Amino acid sequence: MHFDIILNPAGGSGSTAKLWKSCAPLFKESGCTCTVHESTRRRGIEAIVRKLTSKGRYTRIIVIGGDGTLNEAVNGISDFENTAFGFIPCGTGNDMVRDMGLPKSKKELIRLMLDGEIKREADVGELTFFKDDGSFIKRRFNISSDIGFGAATCAYADRSKLKPLLNRIGLGRLIYLVQAVKVCFTAKPANMVIRCDGKGVRYRKCLSAIAMNHCHEGGGFKFCPKAEFDDGLLDVVVGTGLSKPAFLRMLPLAYKGKHLSVKGIHYHKAKEIEMLSDTPLWAHTDGEVLGQTKHVIMRVTGERLRLML
Repeated sequence: MHFDIILNPAGGSGSTAKLWKSCAPLFKESGCTCTVHESTRRRGIEAIVRKLTSKGRYTRIIVIGGDGTLNEAVNGISDFENTAFGFIPCGTGNDMVRDMGLPKSKKELIRLMLDGEIKREADVGELTFFKDDGSFIKRRFNISSDIGFGAATCAYADRSKLKPLLNRIGLGRLIYLVQAVKVCFTAKPANMVIRCDGKGVRYRKCLSAIAMNHCHEGGGFKFCPKAEFDDGLLDVVVGTGLSKPAFLRMLPLAYKGKHLSVKGIHYHKAKEIEMLSDTPLWAHTDGEVLGQTKHVIMRVTGERLRLML
């Protein structure tokens, strides 16, 4: 059995390289062979995965990293049918594993993948991000894509000089909490039209609109508690008309998925969601920020991520 191991050696302040060093003996002891591919500034995770999966042969890939690294990987897959995918979480959020019932132990997780067999399949989402000049960008996502509050929090957290320091001491989530509070009190609500499978609803004073494939986002927030990653649908939650203090009070409820009964929270399921805003809003896929836009479309692509765990 052969695996292609992919990692960013500088990821997580060097923790990904250390994690692989501790995991490598498990593959060797099982009789498996591995080729390790390390990303560089010139050749990122996405480019490595694209090259590996465009050769027309069956490939078993294991990615070591956080949700952002997994996002790069899924955007690089050229041939989903001939790609067996696995991962070893090593990031700040690690939301992709939370609703999949996977073991927390890295050793147990690896043992699940050593036979190379497909255990389950997951939907793949896609964001179309429209620019002011009429052009657009398409990016796949595993977990979620949203505009407004969540994406703004990611954008400002990524810019923070404290983030690398907090990551090194294992407190990376703290910067997101700090920025979330800041965004809550500084963001301006937008008026939006949201179309779910063609049926449009106009919302006023929106702070957030999220489309999710998995139920957790942002390091454990259960924004879409009914989401199933293999049902062919995206779950959508929209927050409207909430005062900023009320929105902030709602967040602890969202961490446990108990916020859906709050007045101003709206929930939908759809294969395709179009969002149009009267003001530019930050947008992201799996925490990777693309910029600000007034128009996005999120959809389920129909491709399936074939998972070895």
